Amino acid sequence: MQKKCEKCGKMFEAKQEYYKVCYECNIAKQSKNERGEKSLLSDLLLKSYFDEKGNLVKEIFLDIPDKIAKKLYQDHPSLKMKQLRDFYSIISNARTSALLKGIDSVRSILWQCATKLEYQLKREIIPQSFVDFMRHHLKLAEKDEKHLDAFYQHLDSIVCYFPK
Repeated sequence: MQKKCEKCGKMFEAKQEYYKVCYECNIAKQSKNERGEKSLLSDLLLKSYFDEKGNLVKEIFLDIPDKIAKKLYQDHPSLKMKQLRDFYSIISNARTSALLKGIDSVRSILWQCATKLEYQLKREIIPQSFVDFMRHHLKLAEKDEKHLDAFYQHLDSIVCYFPK
């Protein structure tokens, strides 16, 4: 089936219905990732969810989530609210279970979330920058229930600010 490449605009033969970019643009994208180029969101990743007193930092709710949502939307117009909500739902369910049963009972859910990210990335459903963001925060969230709850709050803020 003939499709128009979302990157360069030329027509290409899509072997699968969900292919959105031509072979050349896909190879260029992969080589950028292999060179280890800085993620679009790397400057916006939180190092910690808590201040020195153990309270949540305001960056979980304000400024950074808004910037992340806008950057994801501007740089990756193919990313839809549904993809964000799918991962938000996974984190929400993990958070609820962790608060009831403890973090050990949900680590496998967080690990499965990481594999789902890789699968969606291969299908070109989500951008690399979102995968990098999620990987970073999943590692933080694994620590304990408080960290998972803080990540849930942060992701919730991003979903709230997402334009569509």
